[in-house]
Amino acid sequence: MQEATVVSQWGNSKGIRVPVEILRKAQVDLNDKLFFEVDDDKRIILTKAPTPKQGTLEYLFKDYDGGSFKTELIDLGRNGG
Repeated sequence: MQEATVVSQWGNSKGIRVPVEILRKAQVDLNDKLFFEVDDDKRIILTKAPTPKQGTLEYLFKDYDGGSFKTELIDLGRNGG
């Protein structure tokens, strides 16, 4: 499937719109991470980053935005409770 789009100004950057059918076929959704690559023929290649596996540190922190958090120590006592 080949479709055309136009490069537009987007703040200080440039942007393109990707048709929803292309995103659907590539299984790309909002907030998915994409890698950019340019080959020798000056083609731009977008590759969807793998989704972190559940239970990994990457998965646990996938939605973390770098904001601060608060924690406290809890003394469970000698027998843990």
